[in-house]
Amino acid sequence: MGYPKQIKDMVARLLQEPTLDHLREYLRGHTGEHDTIDFKGQWIEKQKLAKEMISIANMGGGIIFFGIYENEDKTFSYDGIEEIKDKARISDEIKNLISTDLKYDIYDFVYDSSEYDKLAHHNYQMLEIEDNPKFLPFMAKKDSGDLKGNRIYIRRGTSIEEANQEEIAKLISSRINAEYPDSGKTLNLNEHLEQLKILYNKINPMISYYKGGISGYLASMMIGVSNNSIIGQRVSEKNPLYPDENYEDFILRMIEAKKKKIERELDLK
Repeated sequence: MGYPKQIKDMVARLLQEPTLDHLREYLRGHTGEHDTIDFKGQWIEKQKLAKEMISIANMGGGIIFFGIYENEDKTFSYDGIEEIKDKARISDEIKNLISTDLKYDIYDFVYDSSEYDKLAHHNYQMLEIEDNPKFLPFMAKKDSGDLKGNRIYIRRGTSIEEANQEEIAKLISSRINAEYPDSGKTLNLNEHLEQLKILYNKINPMISYYKGGISGYLASMMIGVSNNSIIGQRVSEKNPLYPDENYEDFILRMIEAKKKKIERELDLK
């Protein structure tokens, strides 16, 4: 979709002096508090795009501008993209990699010679990823290249990294706060247990990978091949991030503790 003419004019003025501070000021004034902003000279391959989008979604949403390149000296080149990429094509490329709960939109900015001399014949596209904390943390649907389905990606500065335990806890906390806003109401037992179950369901108890031979994506494409020296040995092991006590074990321990408390109240022990 395209922005209204007024917004298009604002973007044009911004692009003529595309400093990061000006861009942040524009985005905050017109699309919300987006601190996560990235620039790409051209569209990138689908696995990298999905990874970028997931990491931004996990950081509260943000913007990717295509057609703007940040130079090493922190200045910007804004030569535009070669052509406006069809949004249906983009959606088809990434739909099997990202969750349907990860909401985004793509906006086109096309400037011809009759509008802005400095931007004549330059095309830009902006991908806006929504802040949707009720579905945190976002993960890829499957492995594809260096995109891993059982990883939680976040952004640290301009780089994409795997979240550590503290960062995962913050994401889960954001989700719980979104689903159960603090209204001063005390949660009942069922609500507490439902929140706990959400936490457990967000971490895979086991992780799998190929050891030896070729790995990752190529191995997944050769599942039917019997030569283990080629595809390696598929190994499954406990996820070190998964709690030592699973959900059912916790419930069992709470039952036993509750029984003991009742016995003490009845002076049976």
